[in-house]
Amino acid sequence: MKLNERAALMRLTIGLPGEQRQDADLSKTVKEAHNLGERSGRWIKSLYPEDALKPIKKLDNEARSFHDAVTLPFEAGIGILPAALILEYGDRMRDFKGRRENLVENHFLAKYEDWVEWAKKEHNGTFDQSMYPGVDKIREKFYFRTEPLPVPSAAHFQNTVSSLLGTDVESVEERVRDATKEAQQELMRRLVKPVKYMAETLSKEKPKIFDTIISNIEDIVKLAPSLNLSGDVTIDTFVKEMQALTQFDPDRFRKSEVERAKAAASAKEVLTRLEAYKL
Repeated sequence: MKLNERAALMRLTIGLPGEQRQDADLSKTVKEAHNLGERSGRWIKSLYPEDALKPIKKLDNEARSFHDAVTLPFEAGIGILPAALILEYGDRMRDFKGRRENLVENHFLAKYEDWVEWAKKEHNGTFDQSMYPGVDKIREKFYFRTEPLPVPSAAHFQNTVSSLLGTDVESVEERVRDATKEAQQELMRRLVKPVKYMAETLSKEKPKIFDTIISNIEDIVKLAPSLNLSGDVTIDTFVKEMQALTQFDPDRFRKSEVERAKAAASAKEVLTRLEAYKL
């Protein structure tokens, strides 16, 4: 089955107003006062207190993490989203967007004048009102967009884009083939990472054990069947082997050296097979 029958491309773009701005006049004043060279530096102002955008940025990071988890790399800023995950992706992104809009309006914009008053005090006589254009203008700086794109097919590309960009059909097909292979390689890296961590952590004499030692494996095991875009049966087999590792209990690792050794051996066996596999 071709990639364009199993997945779509998805672009996630998130925007915030700038948190810092160069003050050219203040930079000049500091250089003159200390007899500094023209290229010695510049004064960068913090426009808002740290807490002003903090909860919005935290939510943005959660959205990006989810996007990165359920997509595989295609090009910068664009991921391959398996068809099986499109509905879940849409639901989660609508949730992120709704929560974000609430934070923008009720946390940041509702207190905009407070942030301006903070800046007046912090910047003292160097406060520049032009750096604070008002609520309506600042609101435009916030955006959260998901843009679905079709996986390019050679025929579609030839008919609609080739004449504009001068790119041949073969290069489009090659890019899609490369992207499919890169996606599978990325999936293998995601499978290896938590298993390797489990094997290495449980092999230590006095390891620090967190519940994520199992939950991280559970997460990728859940996603892997959908992310297996080429339908590779060997990867499906690896996923089943990893499922056996999720049956271990982190609490028992903390209490029993024997349990740790047993689980470490199992993880190492799975890891050996994962690392030996070549796409």
